[in-house]
Amino acid sequence: MSVQSSESTSSSVPLFLHDSVADAVAFSAVDTLASLLGIAAKEAEKVVLKANEHAAGFTVREILCTNETREILREIVKILASFAVTKTGMATCTTRTPTLDPETLRKRFDAVREGIRLYDLLDKEQIATVQELLATAEISPIRFNSPPVIATRRHGLESKLQERYGDYVRVAIVDSESKAQAILHEASLILAVGDMGENVLDEPGIISIPESAVTDVRIIYPEFVVQSFRTKSAAIAAVVQLITEFEELKSSALFDDISRADLEAVLAVLAGLADEENAQKVNLPAVLLHWEEVINHEASRIVKTGGGAEDFKEYLDEVVMSMADELQLNGEDRDLLWESAYENLERGLPFEFSRVRTMQLQERYARRIAEQRYFRLRDSAAQLMPYEKAVNTALTRLFYLDFLLAVARFSHDFGLTIPEIGAHGLGVIKGRNLFLVDEELKAGETVVPISYSVGSTDLGIFGATPLPVAILTGANSGGKTCLLVTLATSVILTELGLPVPAERAEIPLLPLYLYRRKMIKKTGSFEYSMRALSRIFMRDGPKVVLIDELEALTEPGAMGRIMAAVLNHLPANTRAVMITHLIHELRPHIDMKKVRVDGIESEGLDATGNIIVNRQPLFNHIGSSTPELVITKLMGRVRKPKLRTVYQEILQALGKERDEWP
Repeated sequence: MSVQSSESTSSSVPLFLHDSVADAVAFSAVDTLASLLGIAAKEAEKVVLKANEHAAGFTVREILCTNETREILREIVKILASFAVTKTGMATCTTRTPTLDPETLRKRFDAVREGIRLYDLLDKEQIATVQELLATAEISPIRFNSPPVIATRRHGLESKLQERYGDYVRVAIVDSESKAQAILHEASLILAVGDMGENVLDEPGIISIPESAVTDVRIIYPEFVVQSFRTKSAAIAAVVQLITEFEELKSSALFDDISRADLEAVLAVLAGLADEENAQKVNLPAVLLHWEEVINHEASRIVKTGGGAEDFKEYLDEVVMSMADELQLNGEDRDLLWESAYENLERGLPFEFSRVRTMQLQERYARRIAEQRYFRLRDSAAQLMPYEKAVNTALTRLFYLDFLLAVARFSHDFGLTIPEIGAHGLGVIKGRNLFLVDEELKAGETVVPISYSVGSTDLGIFGATPLPVAILTGANSGGKTCLLVTLATSVILTELGLPVPAERAEIPLLPLYLYRRKMIKKTGSFEYSMRALSRIFMRDGPKVVLIDELEALTEPGAMGRIMAAVLNHLPANTRAVMITHLIHELRPHIDMKKVRVDGIESEGLDATGNIIVNRQPLFNHIGSSTPELVITKLMGRVRKPKLRTVYQEILQALGKERDEWP
């Protein structure tokens, strides 16, 4: 995976960050990516999406060609993400992109099968333990102290450093010793590239770097290397624990090539560095204030017991020597401490260190500590870098495990199956609307499964004549739109490489065009809707086209002819389902050699007089219209013979119209 997959991003990323950005993209570590690039998390998610599109070989818009299809995609991945444990696992779900490449999908489905196998292999208690470990495995946002300051006399080096490190380092051109001294007061640590003069290099916090080392991030910015590993330490520890406690995971294809020894070596380096840093945490101003109190307390005791100035000086000598040893001061720093202790001694009690001298000491001490910290970080960076690939591989597998277990739980709870890839048709056996199943799982109504196909499939659905286009008729609230969403969802899930909500499904790998009724109602514009439909004809090649009711856009006769024109001129090998109440307006204008008409029928009335609908469509049959069902319902409530006669005549007319269908 290369950061170059997002050209607009890579062009603005410093060279030294390319691998780190690529790793964050590979993990779908959105927060880390946002931190590295200095952008909002939402923008970082878009970077991951673009990279995933590049890897899949297709953009989302090339496959899911209408707003409605992309809206369903967002709803699907939102449900899937709710099963993931880590933020990175959730982002892996929400940034999943579709593909039409059969080999890529084969690999995706193989991975899904492996995830389901692992899920089935572990018992409930083990699954809970795995999820608890995953919950600890977040990658923290990467944070740093002030950027390192690089001082050089050579102007040409500035642009080279800027290209490699960007704003992560500060480059200062030092063409005089006075300028070098000025920089010393602004930064605790300076990396001096080239000759800066003996007086400058002799100062604490100034580290000489050969020009040949400026491309080595371990030398120029070791803190970045160390922090990159530190942010992953919890996730590394989680991998170690998972492959230690679960033989099922250790021996799986996901983790069988992961070296626990390498990961433990990384954790040991980080732990050792943390111990050293904790041991070095000294607050010099607080130390000086503490010793002032101790010295004044002892001075009072000396005075009370009749001691004199010599006794106090003898005590002070011991204290200053002890402080110098405690703070590990040498040379000029030790002299400064000594001077700060004795400069104000003639003023008498209370004792006070010279503020001028202690400020000088604090500045030099801070530089010395920064210098020591730099070398510790540099040593640690050199130890850690050889394990970079091992760590990134392990974490990629860890978060993919979270994703695969999320898919397995999603599949288990929603009753999903891996589909068959078809070439000539689209269909499901006992398919269910994913979003209604989601409601059912939250104590909603039981979802009625349906079997339906269009085109030629191997599903063996009785009566489903293998024609490429189907017109679906029937009353409102009969389940027509629900069926359309079921088909669309199955296509989208298949092209994501995920299981579908059906007992069996056969799905072609084609771009999907879905037009939902709510879009038509929302826009209310005939021109807008016609422009949207025109996209079907603007790209060559077969497609899957699913169209909900369009009749509200204009008067029925004109709309019937328009819909017929759309169906008659669909690209070759396109599979289409259209929902309409205008079948009689369509009939004179459509090519019946490639169109099948199906219908959803009522089964009568329930005890309260409500219409009972059989949601399984009947093939090659016009469904009962809403007026028929309404009149049937009203007849059940009417006692007056004259009114019943009127209703019966209406029903006969509507029934005759259906019976005349060829």
